[in-house]
Amino acid sequence: MEEDKNKKVKEAKDLPNIRFTVMPEEFRKQPVKKGINKKFLLIGGAGAGALLLMAVAAIFLARKPEAQAPVSTAAPPKITTTTEEGAAAATTTAAGSLFAPAATTTAEEAVSTEPAVSAEELSQGTDSDADGLSDREEALFQTDTKRPDSDSDGFLDGNEVFHLYNPSGVAPVGLLESGLVRLYRNAAWGYQIYYPSLWSASSTTDGSTVSYLPSAGTETIGITVKNTEEGTTLRSWYLSQYPSADINLLQSYTSKGGYQGLQDGNRLNTYIKQGSKVFIIAYDLGGGNTTVWYRRLYDMMLNSLKID
Repeated sequence: MEEDKNKKVKEAKDLPNIRFTVMPEEFRKQPVKKGINKKFLLIGGAGAGALLLMAVAAIFLARKPEAQAPVSTAAPPKITTTTEEGAAAATTTAAGSLFAPAATTTAEEAVSTEPAVSAEELSQGTDSDADGLSDREEALFQTDTKRPDSDSDGFLDGNEVFHLYNPSGVAPVGLLESGLVRLYRNAAWGYQIYYPSLWSASSTTDGSTVSYLPSAGTETIGITVKNTEEGTTLRSWYLSQYPSADINLLQSYTSKGGYQGLQDGNRLNTYIKQGSKVFIIAYDLGGGNTTVWYRRLYDMMLNSLKID
């Protein structure tokens, strides 16, 4: 046995070194493993990234709030005023106030019918939300100084006041119905006009001059009525009253009620002639003041004027 074993070992050593030049059959039958081409990896990664970006964009658009409709500067829907307050007394005082006790300025002192300072000397009161109402006017009409459209109805607060609407009412409600203004009726001189509920009204004995006074400050708005010859033109009357005034500074004016007249260059005095009467609606800044806080209120009062 030992001899056989040694013989086999010797035979194995004597075998020549054999090298295969052809892959053995058993190895050729196994499947060949191939790596993923780098080109396909790059294309696939780019496609997956694009899909991810599209998904993020879709989620963002779905959550984005709707754009707010632009605020209109057109007139709100027309309504009909059916309420009127009683006839005017010689002196009336507004109930309740956001300011200090009422001033004691008389009608004669408050209303100036002389042309005032030039337009270049004037500045407008602060309007924090740029809605056409100064911050002091916002207090009168109970609107928000930080929201140009306080009732979110699509109309700027100042535009609604100009057209005699309540800027805080969602539905089209007039200023008079809202209680924000009062109706002053002057039977002796044949007209009526709105004025703020937080202001007071003071009249001369004959009623020819009525002043509307804030509870604090020097500014007043008033109406003086003067008789003239019926055939006299408004320009002729103006020159006769103010011979040193520059006629070239006058500009034509038409109110919302259709009354035509003239305004000074600074728009602080308005003159309207009806028949043999001239109505002078004057905005008196008072005390050398050059800041106009109640411009839109003045426009509102002019638009509310009705002459009998």
